[in-house]
Amino acid sequence: MTPPPQIPSADAPNSRTLNARLTADHGEIEGLFRDARMALERDLQAEAHTVVDRIWMRLAVHIRAEHKVVFPALVEVRPDLQSVLQALHEDHDYFMSALAGAVKAMKGPSPDVALIRAALEAVGLRLDSHNAIEEETIYPAADELPREQRLQVLEDVSRELAFLPIRHGR
Repeated sequence: MTPPPQIPSADAPNSRTLNARLTADHGEIEGLFRDARMALERDLQAEAHTVVDRIWMRLAVHIRAEHKVVFPALVEVRPDLQSVLQALHEDHDYFMSALAGAVKAMKGPSPDVALIRAALEAVGLRLDSHNAIEEETIYPAADELPREQRLQVLEDVSRELAFLPIRHGR
């Protein structure tokens, strides 16, 4: 089984800006999608279940960081982004629901591989455009926050991203 990718620490070179930190996290999650597809193609049920569950958890942690830290900070200083943030929140709800269904479909002696593949593909497609909006609009806006607030947001996001349940820890 492929070991889980390491989560960059708050001291990592790619974490100097919020955009770099969260964009790197997007890349790691995309890598997990590739790993899940590969495991499904090879009919490696246990590995596929582990990776799909890890996708769900990593995305949940990423979303939690955005909802607890990034979005509230932006709403205060950029009310013009409210409708964009709401649409991203709706995407987050969809991602978590679809992935929870895929994790559930993985359980048992004969998982519904077609349903799992379809869920991963649907989430992956929507995630691509979702991530582009975040990387091109939301994260750069957060990187324009006043210096002290920007540094606090980056620190808080890094702490949130590092907080994974034991089964998904480093």
